[in-house]
Amino acid sequence: MTILKSPLKLLEFSVLNSEYEFHQPKISEINPKDLFDNYELDFDFVIRTIDTGENFIFTKIKINSIKNPLPGYVMFVEAVSVFGFNSDTKLSEKEKDELLFISGLSIAINNLRTYISNTTCYFPMSRFDLPIFDVNDILNQKREKLNKK
Repeated sequence: MTILKSPLKLLEFSVLNSEYEFHQPKISEINPKDLFDNYELDFDFVIRTIDTGENFIFTKIKINSIKNPLPGYVMFVEAVSVFGFNSDTKLSEKEKDELLFISGLSIAINNLRTYISNTTCYFPMSRFDLPIFDVNDILNQKREKLNKK
């Protein structure tokens, strides 16, 4: 198959803030994957475009950071993914927005996923893999939240 390159370009990914705590399990036989499946996840994002045409997707995720967290990891990661479009793109502003909201957000989430997976592979309970997100649901929740304001 021939690959058609997207007019969307990932220019940069940076972690702005990262926090980690480890809560030792009381029972040594606990299966980390079972714990990880029960972690509460809280995700949010903001998209900003500046005059130069660069698009910033700021993302943040809290993992297992409720009042009484489960054993294992408690994490917070805040990051930014910077996108641009090929200079010869002939997309309308609406098409660019749709590409940024769907593909850009998916890429930004995957950047977080990779960072968290790579970082936690050195931690006591091994790698934590962020589950696959339903991006449409996230976008719908964001729309509802913005409409309430």
